Amino acid sequence: MNILMLGWEFPPSISGGLGVASQGLAEALAAKGHHVTFLLPKKNQTQVSQNVQLVDASALTPDIDFWKEKKVYSETLAETSIGTLLMPYLAPEVFEEVREVTRKRVALKSTEESELLEQIELTGTYEGNLHAEILKYALLAVQVAQQTKPDVVHAHDWITFRAAVLIKKTFGTPVILHTHSIEQDRNGVYAQQHVMSEEKTGFEQADRIIAVSQKLKYAIVGAYGIPSDRIEVIPNVLRIKGSKSPSTNPKHIAFVGRLTHQKSPSIFIDLARDLSSKGHEFTYSIIGDGYLRGDLESRVIASNFSNRVRFTGFLERSELLKLLNTVDLLVVPSASEPFGLVALEAILKGIPVAAARGIGLGEFIPSIPQVERWDHYSYVQLIERLMTDDHYREYITSHCLKEAKKLTWEKATTLTEKCYQKAAAK
Repeated sequence: MNILMLGWEFPPSISGGLGVASQGLAEALAAKGHHVTFLLPKKNQTQVSQNVQLVDASALTPDIDFWKEKKVYSETLAETSIGTLLMPYLAPEVFEEVREVTRKRVALKSTEESELLEQIELTGTYEGNLHAEILKYALLAVQVAQQTKPDVVHAHDWITFRAAVLIKKTFGTPVILHTHSIEQDRNGVYAQQHVMSEEKTGFEQADRIIAVSQKLKYAIVGAYGIPSDRIEVIPNVLRIKGSKSPSTNPKHIAFVGRLTHQKSPSIFIDLARDLSSKGHEFTYSIIGDGYLRGDLESRVIASNFSNRVRFTGFLERSELLKLLNTVDLLVVPSASEPFGLVALEAILKGIPVAAARGIGLGEFIPSIPQVERWDHYSYVQLIERLMTDDHYREYITSHCLKEAKKLTWEKATTLTEKCYQKAAAK
């Protein structure tokens, strides 16, 4: 099939798991013989692929006239022809033939869309004039679809939904919206209404929807009233070889994720405080960035265990995978975790995970130990057991790894192909 994939991220330039998952699926589909074009808002030199055609929207020459409003009007012209045989001393008017001809004319009038194409610069970030960038990306996506003539459009998360819907309205191309999280997952009570509006419009117009877990599927149905039979559940997959040797004296505990309320890094600090107060001399890494970082750093500075806590900030994927080799336990205390790609990365590296109950990955790896995020007593007990009980630690690590290996690209791409077939058959 000829697939046009729309995504805002592609490794190594990513903000989280979205880009990693998008790249993985695109590469896996291309490896099965599909032609995959991946449209990025702005591509840099580090973003490369041997099998997927990466297109930089910011480098495209906008077709301004395509988006201008076309005004058709009639114009009557008087055409005069002069005879080829002219006689001396006779006026030319004697040989003139005059007739009226009506012709249709097309005038192009500037529109908001055509002006945006000329004025807005695509940065590919989530900052600045994001609303205008999303619209320009959508207009350029239509231009790419006109050239590539895809069989299906596959869009990743809300930021590309408008582009997918516009392509469908323009050309009638089937649209699949791949959802890694919804706004209520990301921001809870702070959910932004304009983002929810983008999601709602996209879901209502989509031919099929892919959710990365049953948990996310139920969230889409509950938040937006989408019929459940239009949503397919396809888990994320990773190819990572285990490179960490078993720890004989585990010390290092890590949190990885955006420093936002969704990911609950404050709970991680609370757990570190409680473990320290019980005499454990573990070290802690908080890997990621976000609007809570300043408050979290202030809390740690005011504590009596600040010398054991390190804030790394956001790390590029290669740096993250390297640092994970030093980690003995990953704690995932998220208020909402529709899938949990970093947890899968840890498990594939042989690192146990202590998760808050409800992590989407737990649907596919049921051996992940989970506790209620608000139950600090039970959470501390779980961490203590994973860090001090060698037999239990080995049991959890081996069982989780065995279950994780059942998540394969062969299964994921087969399910995706079936999803495409259902969308095209509508």
